[in-house]
Amino acid sequence: ASGAAYVVVLHLSPEHESRLAEVLQATTPMPVERVTEATRVVPDRVYVISPNTSLRMAGGMLTVSDVLRMEERRAPVDIFFRTLADAHGSDAVAIVLSGTGPNGSNGIKRVKECGGLVIAQDPSEAEHDDMPRNSIETGCVDYVLRVAEMPGRIAAYQAQRGHAATAAPAAGDEPAPALLDILTALRVRTGHDFSNYKTATVQRRIERRRHLHELPDLPAYARFVRQHPGEAMSLLQELLISVTHFFRDAPVFAALEQHVVPRLFKGRTSPDHLRVWVAGCATGEEAYSVAMLLAEAAELAQESALQVFATDLDETAVAYARDGFYTDADVADVSPERLRRFFMREPGGYRVKRDLRESVLFAHHDVLKDPPFSHLDLVCCRNLLIYLNRAAQQSVLETFHFALNPGGYLLLGNSETADVSGELFATIDKNAQIYERRTLAVRPLPPVPDLTALQRVALPPAASQFRSPPRGAERPSAADLHFQLLEHLAPPSIVINEDHQIVHVSPNAGEYLQVSGGEPSRDLMRLIRPELRVDLRTALYQAARDRTTIELRGANVAVRGNLRHVRVSVRPVLRESDPLRGFFIVLFDDRDVEAAVSSEVPPVTSAEADAAAQLE
Repeated sequence: ASGAAYVVVLHLSPEHESRLAEVLQATTPMPVERVTEATRVVPDRVYVISPNTSLRMAGGMLTVSDVLRMEERRAPVDIFFRTLADAHGSDAVAIVLSGTGPNGSNGIKRVKECGGLVIAQDPSEAEHDDMPRNSIETGCVDYVLRVAEMPGRIAAYQAQRGHAATAAPAAGDEPAPALLDILTALRVRTGHDFSNYKTATVQRRIERRRHLHELPDLPAYARFVRQHPGEAMSLLQELLISVTHFFRDAPVFAALEQHVVPRLFKGRTSPDHLRVWVAGCATGEEAYSVAMLLAEAAELAQESALQVFATDLDETAVAYARDGFYTDADVADVSPERLRRFFMREPGGYRVKRDLRESVLFAHHDVLKDPPFSHLDLVCCRNLLIYLNRAAQQSVLETFHFALNPGGYLLLGNSETADVSGELFATIDKNAQIYERRTLAVRPLPPVPDLTALQRVALPPAASQFRSPPRGAERPSAADLHFQLLEHLAPPSIVINEDHQIVHVSPNAGEYLQVSGGEPSRDLMRLIRPELRVDLRTALYQAARDRTTIELRGANVAVRGNLRHVRVSVRPVLRESDPLRGFFIVLFDDRDVEAAVSSEVPPVTSAEADAAAQLE
């Protein structure tokens, strides 16, 4: 006995009289039962769906209902897989066998998201290869096997998981050296840093990859990652978890449509676009779902100016979303009315119509490190914060608060909350996790990008193939374009406040910063390269004391492998009416050592140096 329960779901015609239970009973000693009412699941038993019914898993029970909705008729396998994953998480195993159409290919995404195992029959063996082939194309299948190979592989996988459960470290333990080695290799190979993610979540995903390869422990998997470059990309996809579906969690979208969307259009007289950001958009279904709600409301309000920004860390998922093509199984949750209005039928599925696609701008974006969008009316970020540690959650919520207009709205996932942000947001609907931006007396600056990125190892040539072309963003105004050009053409610079805390770093200025071990800091005097520290400390002291621009003799610094002579100047913001009064801009002017000219600035006196030392 395996100790597992087996559920067989077919997409049967409503008029079909199924004899599947009798056929299976003739081939197995396990009892086979056709489910006609709520049934408690027991091990070593086979359960079979009845015709014209929808089968769901709820806790330890199988529930059955008549097919009433179109999505139930279109995708019975997907519906069961989703509820199986929600009920049993990493204990769920989804197997896609021979069949026509894409049924099952959407539901396996939820199984993958919850850490379960996904297996597809080898299409060359299947009588009808549509179902296994469509599932394989999602990238969510762990094993492609012939049917005879499946029992042994499942048993081996479960044995690996059982061993890992008995050897699991305590929740408060420090990350194992092997885990740090794996994350370092992942960062070098892919350019992605998961140090802001919850350690337990990352380790669970890594352990799953280890189980799939039947490796004995984390050090063995660390060696496997180093020896097999392609495994880093597979692990990256495991960690990014780019899965969703249209109108996921229907009650949440009903609350959004009822409580938020009407307020976005109420009394709107500005010709500016209604601006929405869907962060962590995965393959685009959620972004298009939000866009459909807004497009319907805009038509009623006779408002056409709508812009949805949809971003994700997964470049492959963003490209998929931008293409806007979805299979029949993918659109099972879209109502027939919306399917007719917003989609075009194409062979194998549906494509989002041009007018809706053009209202959604997809871009690769890291919400923890890249600059946010601004002047937003709504931010949707569902099921991203749950993977981040508390400090990263706080940083993301501060970013959203900065990006939203006063009175703007924030939508989070069912297991997430904005409470960690303190007083930044007020709750509108606790069940749907809808919040409203509070207006603070002092609006916080956007979080400073993670400076540990400045020390990252450059990507090897092999990893460059995974980078997308320069990504799109919102169209800048002439003033913004002017500012961006100045940032690229002017000398590298850093803006700091009167406490020497960094608030902005221009392109290339990171070359003059150096992150050391210990607690992360935004203190410029701790981050500046040692060769420049004395000059900068003195310049800051003199600029604050004399309320004037200070230029000092520089130092020779190795920049991109070349020795450069770097001169430092500090300019305080002095105008009483300037909102940036009290800030300093630090500029770095470098040139070849041979071309460097002697500074005309007099040497620093010992008294000034001693006084400047007090600024640290």
